[in-house]
Amino acid sequence: MNISIRPFQESDYPEVAVIYQQGIDTGIATFEVQAPTYGDWDLRFHKSCRLVAVTENKVIGWAALSPFSKRQVYSGVAEVTLYVSPLHQGKQVGFRLLSALIDASENAGFWTLTAHIFPQNKASLALHQKLGFRILGVHEKIARRNGNWQDNTFLERRSAKIY
Repeated sequence: MNISIRPFQESDYPEVAVIYQQGIDTGIATFEVQAPTYGDWDLRFHKSCRLVAVTENKVIGWAALSPFSKRQVYSGVAEVTLYVSPLHQGKQVGFRLLSALIDASENAGFWTLTAHIFPQNKASLALHQKLGFRILGVHEKIARRNGNWQDNTFLERRSAKIY
């Protein structure tokens, strides 16, 4: 399968939203319950680090960075979001997207990337660790969904570059 990674374009959002909703529907990808409108999604993510994986002119995955904090001292820290279409999982799409996102983040001046991943999402945890993220700990019972407490694993990756 020929996969290319390229910058996100606004016209990609309908496909991105479908993939996002598919991830939401798994129950182990996010605390969100519905994919946001494009306007809300656009406000949530940094403009400089938004990528899509494409094959045969179809978006099959996406990755983006969101601010870790609004405080200036944290301007080089961002949180990773990454989703792959269920039909394309296990085919190195996530690896290629996250690798490209790491490169893009370093080129944009980010020195630390964070991720919050459900402990049940073993594939995502393994992918992040394979690319240099380390587990800092688990936020136990950090949120309640459908009456059940949920944990979240907190990871970070420091850039090998010095800014």
